[in-house]
Parts: sequence; C-alpha cells; structure tokens
Amino acid sequence: MEKSNKGDFEMNTLCAGCVNKNMCKTKGWICEALRALYKLGEEQDLHRREELTRDYARELDVFECETSDELRQLGEKVLAGMPSLAYILLNEIKVGYVVSYKSKKQSGRVIHADCRKIEPVYRAYLPFDFLITFYFPNTYYMTDNQKKLLMFHELKHVGIGPKGLRVEPHDIEDFTSIIERYGLNWSGFGHDVQDILAGGDSVQDLRTG
Repeated sequence: MEKSNKGDFEMNTLCAGCVNKNMCKTKGWICEALRALYKLGEEQDLHRREELTRDYARELDVFECETSDELRQLGEKVLAGMPSLAYILLNEIKVGYVVSYKSKKQSGRVIHADCRKIEPVYRAYLPFDFLITFYFPNTYYMTDNQKKLLMFHELKHVGIGPKGLRVEPHDIEDFTSIIERYGLNWSGFGHDVQDILAGGDSVQDLRTG
C-alpha cells in the first residue's frame, strides 16, 4: 500500500467490503487494487486501456467472456417470435449465447455481435452448433428493441447448405430487408427501432422472411 495524496480517505462501495478498510481509513492509504483502478480510469489511450484491462483480468483470473442467460432468453424469444427462423427449431440446431467484455473491431468498423459455427472437433466440449457473441462495450447502450433486432440479425447467419450447417453471409436478401426498413444506423446510439416481436404489418416482412 502507499499513502494517498488525494486528501482524506473516501469510503466507496468497493472498499466497504474490504477487510483492510479500517487501516486504509485511519492511515489514509490506497491499496494496490484501488491504485490500479485509478490508473485504468485515468488512462486516455483506448488501446492502452484495453491492454491494462487484459493484464488485470489475467492477474485476477477473470474471463473476458462468459455464457449469458440474458442473451439465451433473448435468443429463445426471438426464435419463438420470428417464423422466418423456424428452420432453426425444426432442425434442432443448437445455439449458444456469449457476452464478451472486450470490444471488437474489424477493418476499422465496430462489431456489435457475431455468429460463428462450432467445428465438429470442438462439439465434444461445446454442446452447440453455433455461438452468438454480443460485445458488451459495443452494445451496452442499446435498447431492448435494438438488441432484439441485433439478435435476429445474428440468428439469420445460422444456415443450412448442401453440405450441412454453415454461416450465411451478410449479402443475402434477409439482411437487405433489415437495412431497407431500419436504415444503416439502426444499431446506433439513441436510435431506437420498432419492436420486431410486436407483430403488425410494418414488421411482417421480417417475421415471415
């Protein structure tokens, strides 16, 4: 620990549960964990901040991603409410849902979520055919309706071809209907969309495929 140069010790929710809180309070110390958080919070360079976050996560044995019951429930709701996705249920295609606490970019473009096929060799450990990942740093601001549309978008990547399961590309007719109705910026901050599960003529093209 080191002596605080920030004046009197200020109790916060993190320190309140620490066994050493009284010593820090009386002596005005800042522990190494709190100092690391200050360093992370004051870092302005985003690349360096991601590096620090990865280092801390590694030291604390914290996973960068984990399975998400919230996303699973959202996926099941979208599957049940969108007839154009019925083939996934009819063919008993198993989809897993993961949230990643690490941001993702590709060719300078922010990636909100992705869908990947699980290769047969990994299915011995993973009971899924596909994994859908939401990247929390890129989706935390989204409304429930935006998340529903994003989930629908990713589930449309689940495909079946002549050789079996495959990831469908973006440039197919289903994705065009999303862009035409909701615009290119449907996933942007402060840009809410209509509830795709609400029914009605305005979402009929998405619901029926």
